[in-house]
Amino acid sequence: MDLCTNCGEKVNESSKFCPNCGSRVVAVDQKNMTSTQETRIDIKKNRSKKKLLVVVGSLIGLLIVISVTLIVKDFSKPEPKSNVTVTKTIDQSKDKVVENKDQASPDHNSTEENSHDISSSDYFLPASDKSVMSEEDVANLTKGQLRLARNEIYARHGYVFKSEDLQTYFSSKSWYQPDQSFDGSLNEIEKENVNFIKAREDSL
Repeated sequence: MDLCTNCGEKVNESSKFCPNCGSRVVAVDQKNMTSTQETRIDIKKNRSKKKLLVVVGSLIGLLIVISVTLIVKDFSKPEPKSNVTVTKTIDQSKDKVVENKDQASPDHNSTEENSHDISSSDYFLPASDKSVMSEEDVANLTKGQLRLARNEIYARHGYVFKSEDLQTYFSSKSWYQPDQSFDGSLNEIEKENVNFIKAREDSL
């Protein structure tokens, strides 16, 4: 019994054509036919392996492209403004709010009641325009005295107060010289002291 060299179907030795595919039958040794079939199977296996390698390679390449794209985007992002700049802007805005609120809004406490225990120089905080105040400097001041000490910083520059009680109080001081042109601008130390005293007031 021979095998068809085209389709591998068994054919009679006397047959000249394959009954399955119609190909001309060529006498082939059984062992050679088996070897040919094994070779075809090996070729199919190799093709499958190649396809798998191509798919895996494509996926790896895609992942590399995505990674590179993300890295490039990270480098091209503009750097945010420094924290120092942002903090300074916020502090300046806060300072202005504090100034406007304190100058225009009178405290319900009487300035006369809060004017006791003033230092010999007639200031609550004589150095508040030159050095940063500490907790120790304001520890013994009441809430009303803290209000006067805070506005005292503006009064040094001749600020004309909108609150009647503050204007009356500072007008009684020999060092107070009203200046209509003063716009409320303070140096950095004075701004820091205004905020510090205001925070102390709010905590009482």
